[in-house]
Amino acid sequence: MSSSLTHSGPPKARHVRWLSLASALCTSTLAAHVHAQDADAEPPAAAAPEQPAAPEQPAAPEQPAAPEQPAAPEQPAAPEQPASTTTESEAAPPEMDDEEELEFSATAEVTAPPREPTKHTVDQEILTRVPGTRGDALRAIEIMPGVSRTPYASSDQAPMLRGSSGDESLVLLDGAQVPLIYHFGGLTSFFNSNLLERVDLYPGNYSARYGRAAGGLVEARVRDPRTDHFHVKVELSAIDSQALVESPLGKNTSIALAARRSNIDFFFKALVPEDAFSVLAAPVYWDYQAIVVHRFNERHKLRALVYGSSDSLSLQFSDSAPEDPALRGAAEAKMAFHRAQLESINKFSEKVEHNAVLSVGPYYGKQNIGGISNEFDYWDVNLRSEWSVFAHERVRLDAGADLQFLLGNGRYVGPAPQQTEGVPGNDPLAGEKYVTVDQQDVVSIRPAAYAEASIRPVDPWLIVPGVRVDYMADGRKWTVDPRLTSRLNVTETTTLKAGAGLYSQPPVYYQLMDEIGNPDLTPFRTLQTSMGVEENIFKPLSIGVEGFYKHWYQRVTGTEGGVDPHFENAGTGRAYGLETLLKLQLSQKSQLFLAYTLARSERNDGNGEFRLFDADQTHNLQFTGSYDLGKGWIVGARFRYVTGNPMTPVTGSVYDATTDTYRALYGATNSERNPAFHQLDLRVEKLWQLGPVGLTTYLEVMNVYNHKNIEGTMYSYDFSKSEGAQGMPIFPNLGFIVEY
Repeated sequence: MSSSLTHSGPPKARHVRWLSLASALCTSTLAAHVHAQDADAEPPAAAAPEQPAAPEQPAAPEQPAAPEQPAAPEQPAAPEQPASTTTESEAAPPEMDDEEELEFSATAEVTAPPREPTKHTVDQEILTRVPGTRGDALRAIEIMPGVSRTPYASSDQAPMLRGSSGDESLVLLDGAQVPLIYHFGGLTSFFNSNLLERVDLYPGNYSARYGRAAGGLVEARVRDPRTDHFHVKVELSAIDSQALVESPLGKNTSIALAARRSNIDFFFKALVPEDAFSVLAAPVYWDYQAIVVHRFNERHKLRALVYGSSDSLSLQFSDSAPEDPALRGAAEAKMAFHRAQLESINKFSEKVEHNAVLSVGPYYGKQNIGGISNEFDYWDVNLRSEWSVFAHERVRLDAGADLQFLLGNGRYVGPAPQQTEGVPGNDPLAGEKYVTVDQQDVVSIRPAAYAEASIRPVDPWLIVPGVRVDYMADGRKWTVDPRLTSRLNVTETTTLKAGAGLYSQPPVYYQLMDEIGNPDLTPFRTLQTSMGVEENIFKPLSIGVEGFYKHWYQRVTGTEGGVDPHFENAGTGRAYGLETLLKLQLSQKSQLFLAYTLARSERNDGNGEFRLFDADQTHNLQFTGSYDLGKGWIVGARFRYVTGNPMTPVTGSVYDATTDTYRALYGATNSERNPAFHQLDLRVEKLWQLGPVGLTTYLEVMNVYNHKNIEGTMYSYDFSKSEGAQGMPIFPNLGFIVEY
């Protein structure tokens, strides 16, 4: 492609998003376009935190993501009650916990009925073998219905669930929110998947114990370190290298340590075109995890976690881009966070349980490009406490409170921020008016309290009413969110389910600032409803179908021209659709998923007209399967077909003599689409067992038939010519694993 074309894609964070894009593209030999402006509870008592990650924004002082909210760690299963059976639908009425596990195991288990209408659970062993995800469990959740495909260049954002943006999703690790889920470019997540037990996906209508997220949530559950003997696992691949050790420390204590570092910097310079930029520091990411668990007895356990993640990149542009003179000189980005988390899990009696979590750590970052600078550092402290009382064999009560406290500093120089979605991002930076925001000792305090009851009037019927109350001290606003879910076991194999509730989310931090925002903004809200059926056709085969409707109100939108008060609660939105999941379990290592989502997501920016959401995807079809051939051989495949994302057409341009650049003229927002996305990924692995040592070799090929998926549009400097910006080409990844 010619370097005279500039890239049009998702408008969000368009002035710094290229940093993530650079890291992703380097692995697929597409780094020539980096200079473009943008690239298009376990058992119920284990409640989770309620704070959605602070969304990345177009041009704003990147300050702390809304503080992470710890949640009560997973705890021992609820007391066993009479009348249990071997089917999920007929599980014991009083054992009212969160489970709706998609159990991919040859062992049948008695699983208590779930509380949420939709909770998909997949264990770690299955997720780490999904083709096209490089064995990353958090990336593999895309095989589930209700999860939108994230554009290639924006794949470091949180998952988009049921027509919501990634900004409205909550991602948790054992109940505590993390600031960054993926490394630059979305190549891999921040946490070693070998230390995860499972991943729970709630695309909507989640429990009152969660909050501050208007969309859905994803929670990764950490497993306890092994207690039998010393274990070590080392993995080497083209993308990164990682090591894991775990061991018992005495009779009641165990420990696990893990670390990972990228290998991209070893070959990055060979891939980038010399006339685009010189590499000062190639993309590097690393992360680490430490887990210590001590079991006082069968009823009391203490878990301590320490984990962190870092990404860095530094480039020097050879010349300023002809389409945007502001893109010149050095460009750099560094993001890092560290967390210490302490979880107390207690079962005082067969009827009373208590869980508490304390999480604390720093998060800091620095980004510079073309005169735009963004620096921040902050500490957050998260505290949560929850009690569960089994008041009666048919009634369970859960109540708790959580507190988020944040203290930090930030400084930003760049264009004034716009609303987070629905804004084309093609115009050059040159000539834009810059603002300077310097925030010191910023304090944010957000307490919440909630209560929920699980009631079974008769054996087949479970009703779960709940309410959540949040206070946003920085905006001096209260929200009250009532919620209700219900499940009815019509037969031993058929379950009907439904849910409805309100969900609130605070505005993005910069939208509340006096200089560039509106301190009088209120939290925006969604009304979520869903209804569906689950059918276990026969033991290895099941199907689920669910319809949903979501309505946004008080959505934050930008004022025309960015005039005072800059932002208003003037927008609305709606999303609706149908989700289908077919599961076939042949053996422990052989299974098949067929997931299909038919949906539409629209927004109204306060002008009375609905338009398509930036990531509206009408059809999303996922076919994923793996098969155990025996003798250590396992093969797998994943095929995806997804409707192309909407785009705003450029109808012409005008010349700006003051900056010697052209500015685009646009048609109706999101009135056209990119071509449909489709891709086939394959994986084959072979295990050799040499006594106590296991040696595994795997080959994973992404985009096997090298389809040229279009993720955006590249325009010439005067917008008179355009061509598609291609996503990831065929990409093989060879890896080796040694385990003892």
